[in-house]
Amino acid sequence: MANVIDSSSEGRKGFACKQFFVAHDKCAMKVSTDSLLLGSFTDAGNACRVLDVGTGSGILALMMAQKSVSDCHIDAVDIDDDAVQQARENVALSPWPHKISVQPGALEALLPAAPYDVIITNPPYFHQAENATRAYQSMTALRGQARNESGLSMAVLFARCAELTTQAGRLNCMYPYSRYQEVLMSAAQSGWYAKRELVVCHNSSTAPYICLFEFTRQAAETDSQQLWIRHADNQYTEAFKRLCRAFYRNF
Repeated sequence: MANVIDSSSEGRKGFACKQFFVAHDKCAMKVSTDSLLLGSFTDAGNACRVLDVGTGSGILALMMAQKSVSDCHIDAVDIDDDAVQQARENVALSPWPHKISVQPGALEALLPAAPYDVIITNPPYFHQAENATRAYQSMTALRGQARNESGLSMAVLFARCAELTTQAGRLNCMYPYSRYQEVLMSAAQSGWYAKRELVVCHNSSTAPYICLFEFTRQAAETDSQQLWIRHADNQYTEAFKRLCRAFYRNF
């Protein structure tokens, strides 16, 4: 995962976007470049109903609120009560408290009033470590739960999202690039086809580390692109700035 991004607003710890602030001190998963990439990549279009699975601080729900039509409703769910509380606070202080509803609960138990047009999720995607490592030993239990796939497998995610979307619905998610073929195969088993994908590298000299996907229920040729986040001199690339310009304050 890309580095956690931090800034402050009136003494609060979190990340300041152009139109809203996201505090993340109470939840396991902090705002990161990866989540900002996914929210920027996702096309809300004319969606009337959006679901954010595993909302954490609420960053993706808030990004969808900024990008969506005025009458769009966004449901945000998380199994972590602290994350739910933090997301609710962030939503309440945002320009769109009327558009977002944050609820505790698992994707498997969700019973929405109507199907969704768009689902967005930064899912837990690391397999359980076979051997103890310093990284796993130092990780808090909640952070481990948020990052480890044992809580929500890839197969369950794709199958459940297929049940919760309209036939024209779209699913946006990201996984490590090392699992690229596994993602496509698992998605296809639940009737999802990659319409767009963005392969992300830290810079031109590093291998891809994540891939962002937009899945639909209709088979089509995939629009596949690659993105470098930074140049060799550590400055952001123009492509990254262009993608995330609606949210980053310095772009």
